[in-house]
Amino acid sequence: MVNKEISLLYGILLGDGCLSRINNSYFISIVGDLKSDERSIIKIASLIEKIRNKPVKYYKREKYGKFEICISDKKLFSYIQGLGFPVGKKGTQLVVPSIFNAQIGFVIKGYFATDGCLVITNNNGIQYPRIEFSSISQILLKQLKVELNKIDINGNVYLSKKYENHWNNLYRLQINGKENLIKFKKAVGFFNPKHKEKYNAYIKNK
Repeated sequence: MVNKEISLLYGILLGDGCLSRINNSYFISIVGDLKSDERSIIKIASLIEKIRNKPVKYYKREKYGKFEICISDKKLFSYIQGLGFPVGKKGTQLVVPSIFNAQIGFVIKGYFATDGCLVITNNNGIQYPRIEFSSISQILLKQLKVELNKIDINGNVYLSKKYENHWNNLYRLQINGKENLIKFKKAVGFFNPKHKEKYNAYIKNK
């Protein structure tokens, strides 16, 4: 059975990570936004250090507007690949393998840290929260919707953006309202500090 650290990492990779192989080198890469994700990248580096018991560095790629973790680790690469994670482009058929059923909350927590967003809108003076997950894999978002429904967190999957020139469409799992947000915080939680801070600010203002 996979543990919570591996489940968190798998979810993080589902969002902004990839496995890539170049000749005899096996790379695990994760990126974050240069303006808002440094603290999250630091936490991710610490998580991977705990898993592999080796130091992990992150790099500032100012030219590309991102932070990046990129490690060469054949053993960890092979383990994650063996759990069902694709090598190269993740594609539209991405799913969470059944081996994570008992740890699905940690996978969702990791995924939200990288491809999730907490939006607070102002509706005639009333703050209204919205949780969003984005992916080109509609299958993945529908799977997460089912899992969240099991713990009484309800949302829907929408077509977010339709691209031309044969590019994959972007889909969004949207979960509305204060009750769903509080349930999500209790049952799943926030790995990315910016999400935790936005949640705390919303609750304080309420």
